[in-house]
Amino acid sequence: MLDVSSARLTNVAVHRVGSKIREEGISLANEESNVSDSLVELLFQNYLIPLSKQQEIYDFFHESDLSLNAMAAISAKIFAEPSTFIEQTQAVAKHLYANSMHQNISAGDLVFLLFSGVEIDGVASSAFAVLKIESKDDFIEITESSNSFDIIERSGISLNKIQKGVLILPNSQGVFVVDNLGKKTKYWIDSFLKVSPRATSKSYAKICGSILKGVSSKLDDAQDIAGLNEKITEKINSSELTSIAEIKEISSQYIDNESLAEVMSGVVSGTGIDISDDYEIKSKDFARQAKPITRRVRVRDGVGMVISDAKYSVSGVTIQDNDDGFQAIVDIKARKEK
Repeated sequence: MLDVSSARLTNVAVHRVGSKIREEGISLANEESNVSDSLVELLFQNYLIPLSKQQEIYDFFHESDLSLNAMAAISAKIFAEPSTFIEQTQAVAKHLYANSMHQNISAGDLVFLLFSGVEIDGVASSAFAVLKIESKDDFIEITESSNSFDIIERSGISLNKIQKGVLILPNSQGVFVVDNLGKKTKYWIDSFLKVSPRATSKSYAKICGSILKGVSSKLDDAQDIAGLNEKITEKINSSELTSIAEIKEISSQYIDNESLAEVMSGVVSGTGIDISDDYEIKSKDFARQAKPITRRVRVRDGVGMVISDAKYSVSGVTIQDNDDGFQAIVDIKARKEK
């Protein structure tokens, strides 16, 4: 359990990182920032506490060797030698710049915060936070002059919502991530941090969804697609728990072992999780991930249908070509109420 109520801010640094694809460069500070006691409290309330309350925990990963994960290595150096804080945060800024290769990535300020006194399961520890500010808000300031009040327009950083942030705990005890600007590109999680969700029912449900999506993409026959969807739906509705092994067993009825191995390899590479066949997932969690896939039936390339009511499923599709195109007969099955 993570408790930040007794945390103390020990180090602060700010660097500026542009978009590498637009050759905007980076601006690195050579000294740590000075902050007032009131600002320390604002950083604590608006950054540390929200980051620590993230429900999903991530872990660093790398496809070949975890020691090659840049953020894992740099944060470990900061925890081991806090005196190198400014040097290591410069390395983080350079690492982020190297990964700012997407046209939608905006320039921004990087704020680095090192805390002590964080408790992890009752043991005092450090915590390292990185925040990227990509957009600023307009606000007005009212100043008093001799005969009137003047209104001045200014631009600044809002404390109301973290844009991109991460809280890293030492010794692989967890990574907490916020990315509220990640709709256009996922570089913060996938490239810069290179983290994957820790094994939970929900994270494994996402893996099951990725497997199902990969298997479906390898099927050309509408009857096979309908059959796969039907069996997955039956599995979800018949048991409170589902395992990766069961998803693979169902999938193997529709694609060969080589194709299934290719799907699994792609999922492992994409998630960074060493997938366990025996890990049990709550079927209700898997249902949320499977729903967009099982309710869409591809009749033929360019032609599909969507089942909007969960009590119905497609149990079979028969296609017959004719002079004008083709005729499709779709069998709809109603799920029996328990």
